[in-house]
Amino acid sequence: MHKTMHLTYSNLVSNIMSMKTWLPKDIETLRKQHKLSRRAFSELLGVTGNYVYLLEKGVKTPSDTLRLLLDCVERQLQENEKGKESAKRGKGNL
Repeated sequence: MHKTMHLTYSNLVSNIMSMKTWLPKDIETLRKQHKLSRRAFSELLGVTGNYVYLLEKGVKTPSDTLRLLLDCVERQLQENEKGKESAKRGKGNL
């Protein structure tokens, strides 16, 4: 059964308070870990490749909205990697 989450102000504040800080190195590491170009990564985030460059160099800092999006993208990329690993293991059993 699918659990429905009701968005309340307290849930929203809780999510914002628990967001990762996202230092420049964290952003670069996430992108490189998943073998994404700045352009591909920027498309996931809805920003320009130059903006990703500025984030990675520490010239710009991500807004709360972008930090939340980075959390979501990180989670999705990790889930995609887990799915790929499971598929590889499953093929070995054929």
